[in-house]
Order: sequence, then C-alpha cells, then structure tokens
Amino acid sequence: MSNDRPTYALNDPIQKSALVTVRDGKLLVARSYGKDTFYVPGGKIETDETAEQALEREVQEELATKLVEESAVELGVFTGQAHGKREGKQVNLHAFAAVLEGSPQASEEIEELRWVGAAEAEQVSSAGQLILADLAKKSVVTGAANPRRAVLFDLDDTLFLTREVKWEHHRFVAKDSFGIDLTDEELTEHWGKPFEEMIALLYGGLGTPEERLEANKASNERFPKKPIDGALDAVNELLDRGIAVGIITSTVTERAVAELTRHGYPMDRLLLVQGADLTDFHKPDSRVFGRASKLLKALGKTEITYVGDALTDEQAALDAGFNFVAVTTGLFEADDFSSRSTVLSDLKNLPELFA
Repeated sequence: MSNDRPTYALNDPIQKSALVTVRDGKLLVARSYGKDTFYVPGGKIETDETAEQALEREVQEELATKLVEESAVELGVFTGQAHGKREGKQVNLHAFAAVLEGSPQASEEIEELRWVGAAEAEQVSSAGQLILADLAKKSVVTGAANPRRAVLFDLDDTLFLTREVKWEHHRFVAKDSFGIDLTDEELTEHWGKPFEEMIALLYGGLGTPEERLEANKASNERFPKKPIDGALDAVNELLDRGIAVGIITSTVTERAVAELTRHGYPMDRLLLVQGADLTDFHKPDSRVFGRASKLLKALGKTEITYVGDALTDEQAALDAGFNFVAVTTGLFEADDFSSRSTVLSDLKNLPELFA
C-alpha cells in the first residue's frame, strides 16, 4: 500500500477513500441523513493520513465495524463530479476492495445502507456510478443467478499455443546471443517456471538479467504466440454470464497484457492480469493466488475456478481451495491430472460447465 499523504490546492480534486464491498452481486452504498443520494462508503482523506488509513477510520465511523486486517486491495482512482459541489469540482475516489469484520450497521450519521445493482445506478452519486459501472463491466456487480463465481486463467498453452513456438524462440536466443544449443530435455525441465528464472536457466546464467531479457525481447515478435481456437469466445461468454474473469500467468505482466490486447481480449472487463513479476510466489505454491483471493473475497466471489494446462497449475489451484479445470493443450494428457479436476480437450466447452 502507498504511504503517500495527499497535499491540496484550491482547485485540486477532493481526495476521498472509498470502500468497495460486494454481496450477492450488489455493491454496498450509504445515504446520510437528509440526503437523497447514496454514495460509496468512505470519506475525505486528511492531510496526515494515507488513503487506506482514511478508509479504516471512515468504515468505523460510518458502518460501525472494522476492516479485516490486511484484506484491503487497491482498485485504483475513480475521478468524477463531486456531489453537492459546484459544476466541474472533481473528486478522486481512492477505491479499495476489502472485507468487513462484521455486518455493516448504519452509524448515527448514516440514515440508510443499501446493496445496489447496475440498474439502480441513478440512486448513486456521479463518482460512485463510475465504480458501479466498472464493477458491472467486470461481472462483479451482476444479476446472474449465481453471482459468486469467478474463473482465473493461465495464459501459455491455455489461452495461447505457446510451447512449440517459444521453444524455437528460446533455442534461437540461446544460440544467437549466448552460444548455447538447447535440448528438449532442458526446455521441458524449465518450461513454466517464472519467466526471468526460466531464461536464466535456459541461457546458462550468462549475461545479466537485463541482458537476458533484452536478448529475448529483441526477437520476440519473430516468434508470436498463436491464440487457441475458441479461447476468446469462452472468456467473453463467461463474462456475459456474469462470471468474473482474471489471468494469472508465469510470464511477465507487460508481455501478457500485450498478447491479450493484440488478440482482442476485453482488457477493460478483466478483473486482473497478474504476471510473475507481480508476486513473490509462483506455481505450484498456492500463495501465487494470494492477492487474487483477497480481491475476490472482498468482491463476493467465493466459487473460484482456475483453468490451466500443467500439473503445477493444478497443485496450486487445489491447494488454494479452488476448483481446477485442466486443458490438454500443453505437455500433459488427461490421465496425468487428478480425479479432483475436470479435464477438457477444447476450451469451447468451458462455458457449459457454468451453465
């Protein structure tokens, strides 16, 4: 969390914290006494506190409860018209998804608490509507029959055919830049490890980390990943069914975002894209899902499925308490996965598991 404290000028936007907590597909909002508009719980960030500190204080003052310790996850800043202020006066809502210790109760300054869906947006302040719209777009606020479901995907050999083309890429870089002839055995042994760790092993530890990354990046476009047939349609169908979707991959986040964007994935609808550079833990360690689990719990997503192609994907998902769907588009076949997992040969069939 950032420890930066705000400074203010006369025409600067008002800085406020905002609690995003969702139950059964609806967002919690509050209405003060004598007001007719609901707002996302939270309040002004004082000059001597961080946005998260302000959130903790405001939750106690407005909702008569506390945040579960270390449950807050930053969602970003939403900027809009400040309610009740002159036209053009902006407010920055520093939004956090978080879990409450107990049921929220209206404090003395709050007349009513309400859980609202996208259809009730007109009841909410302009800035609050931005949060509500974003959550609806991401299938967090949803009218789905079961609003508690989320699906997280691996990337390589799950959404994109990666292994064959990238093995050729690594062979090229290893030989051209470091004079190494890679074998299938070496590629198999290290395939699927966090990207920077993997290329250090494949390229014999030669060069600096920056030099290895640059050597790989220089020829990356010559060896493009290929989209798996039906994967994009499956993701879009899940989202349209009110199921939140995210990506957790062993590749670098920047590259993952670039690949997804290039092939038309709806980036503004994905709940998260997490690469190996954004976590200290990696599959098969279930802690790779730590931030995602916190975020999904705060957003009311308690039925979580991970989709992947590797045994490390399966182990991490099952150890995290997730459901696991294996796809046989990587190194492993159906019989390699445990009986606790569902196995698909074609991602086109994935949405039917959530019918």
